[in-house]
Amino acid sequence: MTASQGWTPARIYNVYRIAIACSLMLLHFGPEQALIGNHLPLLFETTLFVYLGLTLASATLDFRAEKRAYPAWAQPASLITDLTMLSLVVHSNGGLEGGLAVLLLVTVAAGNILLRGRLGFLIAAMATLVMMFEQFYFSMQSLSDSSFLLTESGLLGIAFFMVSLIIQQITQRLQQTERIAQRQRVAIERLEALNQQIVQRMRTGVVVFDESFRILMANQAANSLFGTPMLGNQLPQQLVSRYQRWQDNPLLPLATLRTSEQSPVLNPRFAPLETDHELLTLLFLEDSARVAQEAQQMNLASLGRLSATLAHEIRNPLSAINHATELLLDGDASEEDQHLLGIIRNHVGRVNGIIHDVLDLSRRGKGQAERFGLAPFLNELCEQWSLRGYSSERLGKACQSDVEVRFDRNQLTQVVDNLIRNAFQHGGENCRVTLECGSHEQTGLPWLRIRDNGSGIPPETARHLFEPFYTTASDGNGLGLYLSRELCQANQAALNLEDTPNGASFVITFAHPHRQFQ
Repeated sequence: MTASQGWTPARIYNVYRIAIACSLMLLHFGPEQALIGNHLPLLFETTLFVYLGLTLASATLDFRAEKRAYPAWAQPASLITDLTMLSLVVHSNGGLEGGLAVLLLVTVAAGNILLRGRLGFLIAAMATLVMMFEQFYFSMQSLSDSSFLLTESGLLGIAFFMVSLIIQQITQRLQQTERIAQRQRVAIERLEALNQQIVQRMRTGVVVFDESFRILMANQAANSLFGTPMLGNQLPQQLVSRYQRWQDNPLLPLATLRTSEQSPVLNPRFAPLETDHELLTLLFLEDSARVAQEAQQMNLASLGRLSATLAHEIRNPLSAINHATELLLDGDASEEDQHLLGIIRNHVGRVNGIIHDVLDLSRRGKGQAERFGLAPFLNELCEQWSLRGYSSERLGKACQSDVEVRFDRNQLTQVVDNLIRNAFQHGGENCRVTLECGSHEQTGLPWLRIRDNGSGIPPETARHLFEPFYTTASDGNGLGLYLSRELCQANQAALNLEDTPNGASFVITFAHPHRQFQ
């Protein structure tokens, strides 16, 4: 037991000494005829008052709020004083015949708990000498020649030393057990701190809840997904319904969910967490976009190998076809032949462009994400489009000045340029594009909306909009939106199509600007 704990052995022994002193005084002063202390009443009363005063002073110092270290001799001196006071009590009560000599056993036991080793045996030896002196003194006073009187003090001395030996053995065992428990506690604390750091640094949201759906633990990723600390709150109803479906059939895939309009699409997964006294459940919330991004990286590796084959196996024949077409056009070809050769040349260029885009996609290196303000970025972008002939009436912007994002600047320019170009290309002659940006109130995630007032996107087309090589344009290759979403995912952002009554609206939800990409 350490000194930092509330009830130490020294404090318990102080309380015992006060209780013994009060009990002896009650037995002496309480009845009309004193039950103890009749041999030498004055010495008995004086000793009790001094003993009670010393124990009260010792207890007051031990229980004081301000802790100060005692000198090394303080504890032995206190026990020797205690042994002296009790010896005087035994003497004034008539020696061993008075029956109070047994009180020294507790003092001997306390001495071996608090001091241990040779000092503990010293207390036992002093108590034995005191009892032998008391027996010898009263034997001389009564002129008794009984051998039992000396045997009684000897047996009591043996009891003192046996108590010292047993107490010290028990104390050593307890100390060893305490050291083992202390090492285990430190190891558990380290393991708990390590687990806490791992869970808190996970990008997957982790939530632990009980049978009443009360959240007992949630890491930082889960709090960020819901925009508020979840600890102590009830599990959201949309997760409760999915948990109930998971209980009915654990093998059935669960529907994805979004905690808000600007939050990523989440895949919930549940797992039982059984303990000895309660049944808990683990909830993992994974960003489906990030999972798709990791899977896409594997696809890009395969695409890179395929692209190298395409470049070698297709570009060389295309070059030969294009060269032959140029030679025929330089000759005396008829007007109809020139028209057909032009078609061949155009389609050769289109196929060559598709191969170029696929190669760029597979060779795309890791972006250099940086933190910058979105409003100045959009101002520069609009100025570039104005040089192409698109005035502010056709390309407008509405952005908060304090919105910051973390993104590769060149890649974001490529994404936004592609979305603006698609809007003007498919929205009609009177199409107007508006760039809006802000931050989500709950999650704090910045967003950018590219909205137009064109004819909109049919539902059938919207379902395949981000698939590679899917296009509704006669001269398109279907890689623009696919590449735009890939670039967003590479920067831990999400590109989605919003449901709007008129026109088309694309929203880019960025990662938090304070978050460092891994």
